Amino acid sequence: MPTGDGLLARLMPPAPLALDAFAALCDASHAHGNGIMEVTQRGSLQVRGLSPASAIPFARTAAALGLGAEDRPVILASPLFGLDAPESVEPPALVAALRTELARHADARNIGPKVSVLIDGGGALHLDDVPADLRLRLVSATRWHLSMAGNAAAAMNLGWVDAGGAVQAIARILIAIAARGETARARDFVNDAGDALRASLAGMLRPGAPPPSRPPAEPLGTHRLIDGRLARGIAPPFGYGEAGSLKRLAHAAAACGAASIRPAPGRALLFVGLTPAAADEFAAVAAADGWVVRPDDVRRHVVACAGAPACASASLSTRRLALDIAHAAKSLLDGSITIHVSGCAKGCAHPGAAALTLIGPDRLVLRGRAFDAPQAKVSPTNFLAGLERLEAEILRSHKEHSAEMPCAEKLSRLGTQRLIESLGAESA
Repeated sequence: MPTGDGLLARLMPPAPLALDAFAALCDASHAHGNGIMEVTQRGSLQVRGLSPASAIPFARTAAALGLGAEDRPVILASPLFGLDAPESVEPPALVAALRTELARHADARNIGPKVSVLIDGGGALHLDDVPADLRLRLVSATRWHLSMAGNAAAAMNLGWVDAGGAVQAIARILIAIAARGETARARDFVNDAGDALRASLAGMLRPGAPPPSRPPAEPLGTHRLIDGRLARGIAPPFGYGEAGSLKRLAHAAAACGAASIRPAPGRALLFVGLTPAAADEFAAVAAADGWVVRPDDVRRHVVACAGAPACASASLSTRRLALDIAHAAKSLLDGSITIHVSGCAKGCAHPGAAALTLIGPDRLVLRGRAFDAPQAKVSPTNFLAGLERLEAEILRSHKEHSAEMPCAEKLSRLGTQRLIESLGAESA
């Protein structure tokens, strides 16, 4: 897809990728793109800076590494599906059965490129926070839950299905979506049409409340696998890394005994096949090289896009500024707020709302999104200095309850005008 710094390739590895294959992908990113590689919030890999000419040899390399584009729809699976818990179904077999069923229907060719099916195999790294058109959650060998349009909390409950009927039910819903054209999505059925769709599935689904919610999934740290080894999750700061640095990281993981790598939701990378001692050794090496290895690292609460000069649409050097913001706002970043630094108003890296959003070159949005109307203007230099003043203002205003009150509530109690003034901004 076209971006401000050329073409971007988005890759979704269907299984853990061998470390030598990942190193080859890093080489291809450097040779054919600008060497910037990203892990998205949904757990995809992105390679930036391709050109119409260089995208062709890059695509050949990606296909040779097993990363060629799949048929529609996009199928997402838990990053450790089949590795961290005994499953009632083999993940490749389930995906293959769904592809085979869809191939029997000519209308399936009209499924839109953004339509996605999510298969949540359970385990610690579930996908409750990842939105999808269709969601299949495997609760037990005989109880699978089906919902659609959103993340686990917001999706419309369709009911329960057994292993034999899941593929047919999913295929029927996808055909109904495809019948509305390539722009149709599952959310188009969350109304009266949804009732009609549910009625058409009456013979396949059993009614019932959705499964209970689960604590948020945390990819960083160690995850025990069914073979007794571990997967160790780390994250590139702000979701991106230079191809050479990522290749060096892959070599370090291989030296510690890891066999493969897989991106995971939350902008993380999982290195699979380590012993407990080797996992600790690898984490120490990664931390020394600047990678995020701890869940409480404040850099995780600052989101930045590619920014200038990597992206021609950006008027702000976002990722350099993001690191300064993480240091300046360290006491504020308690996990209850996110600070978003966006090179332009598109907000590619974080389409949702954030407590503070700085948009290049000098626009400020409070409790909103990058494309919302800004409430104030502030230079990056003044914004950094203002974060220290904001901390002092919060301590002064909430001295009695400062320790136990989350930062999000403190900012809310300050109010818009005092927040603008503390940050040294001018009302728009």
